[in-house]
Amino acid sequence: MGPYELRPLSLGELLDRAFALYRRNFWLFAGIMIVPACLVVPAQAYYLRSNGLRIPWQPGSPQPHSTAFAFGLIFANWFIYAFAHSATTYAVADAYLGRAATVRGSYGRIRGHFWRIIGVSLNVGFRVFGLMLLLVFGAAAAGGALVGATRGAIPTAVAGLLVLLLVLSAFALSVAFALRYALSLPALLIEEIKGSASIRRSVLLSDERRGQIFLAILLGLLLIYAVALLFQGPFYAAVAITRITGHLPIWMAIAMSVSGAIGGAIAGPVLMIILVIFYYDARIRKEAFDLQQMMASLPEANPAASASPA
Repeated sequence: MGPYELRPLSLGELLDRAFALYRRNFWLFAGIMIVPACLVVPAQAYYLRSNGLRIPWQPGSPQPHSTAFAFGLIFANWFIYAFAHSATTYAVADAYLGRAATVRGSYGRIRGHFWRIIGVSLNVGFRVFGLMLLLVFGAAAAGGALVGATRGAIPTAVAGLLVLLLVLSAFALSVAFALRYALSLPALLIEEIKGSASIRRSVLLSDERRGQIFLAILLGLLLIYAVALLFQGPFYAAVAITRITGHLPIWMAIAMSVSGAIGGAIAGPVLMIILVIFYYDARIRKEAFDLQQMMASLPEANPAASASPA
């Protein structure tokens, strides 16, 4: 299949193109995202076993390091899925521009970029979550201090609403700040630049488009959670029922992990596809990337032929 027409897109056109690209390359993207699931599910099984669940046959004994292992699993998930999203970025770029893409080839292109991917993930993560914690807890503390200073002057319900508004405002400000970095990973990998440069590129390319990026990310997250609910909702309902008797069957714990992996493989690529197409659309609008691609696709002139006599 040839490349898509490169031109500035409205938000609706961009989303339509993202889902069309996803449908046409479903097995490519699902294959990329099933790889981290194959690594995470056994780790989850080990964690459940360390908490006394019968996996696979005999019950495991509770381990004192299970809490530390849980935090380690969270960080491992972060890095594993950062690599999966990087492979997805390469696959989207190739499919979008009409180049052949495979699961193995997309993961193979990550080699040589490990530390830059980790560096950008940590850099953006610390910036976003650090600021979010600072603003949210600061707003909560400021609201609590204000309520304490005006005790009796305003009703309790109004004071509580004021604190809630301060916290929500701080959270909204953090989200607006985070949108500046939404295109960092595509810039890092597609342009093959350093991590700090990719963050600056993201800030530049996302300028004046952050409202649309927010809506697109929100739609992608809603789709991911809808698929997760579709695959895991019945199991969570069953868990809620079985916990009444204090018993969690083995098959249910395993089925929850496997169904979550399948749901993640299906819905996980959507958000990255949207962001990569946003990246290309921003370059088309700001840097005439479509003209650059058109010029690059033209056949080179043959000087010898043009200089030959008629």
